[in-house]
Amino acid sequence: MLTLAAWLLLLATGCNRVRQTNMSSLDAAGMHPDSLQQLHEYQVNDDEVQQILIAGRAGMSEQGCVKLVSIARSRHRVFAEGDAIAGLLGAGMKEDSLMELVRLDQLNPFAGEAVAMRLAGLSDDVVLDVARHRAKGEPVLGGARLAELRDAGFSNAQLVAVLDRGTTDKQADEVIARHNYAVGGHAFVRQHGRRR
Repeated sequence: MLTLAAWLLLLATGCNRVRQTNMSSLDAAGMHPDSLQQLHEYQVNDDEVQQILIAGRAGMSEQGCVKLVSIARSRHRVFAEGDAIAGLLGAGMKEDSLMELVRLDQLNPFAGEAVAMRLAGLSDDVVLDVARHRAKGEPVLGGARLAELRDAGFSNAQLVAVLDRGTTDKQADEVIARHNYAVGGHAFVRQHGRRR
């Protein structure tokens, strides 16, 4: 009888133990003990540790990584966007801009297109303006169309103005068509010299 009670007690205490997440890889990567403590308080799991490492190795600051987990927890989610963050940082997006994209809750649905936009030479301001319109559920020009407008001579500031005016795909197509027609040699060219 005593043996059965001891076995049940051992079983009950074993069930109440929660396996600790192994944060040794973050420690080995040089993360400050205060940041490790904050992550411990957020009860990060092993998969989140790996995502934090991916984001950190791509250039995300330590405090930025902690903030990303904090935002995920405020939305009752786990942090699973390390790869998306690495892609955006690799495409040249600044950390502040990336954090704004996360705050807008546009990282998951928009990360791939945002990377393509950055690689096409569109600025963080243009990417964030598109994200803001999307977050409000407003129709907005896509990255490919914006890249075409940039190729047609629009600056990044002009592209933001185009977005804020609510330019439609049709209007953008007309601008692009006029530009392509002009550069195709179909514009009037002043002739110099004497007529015969």
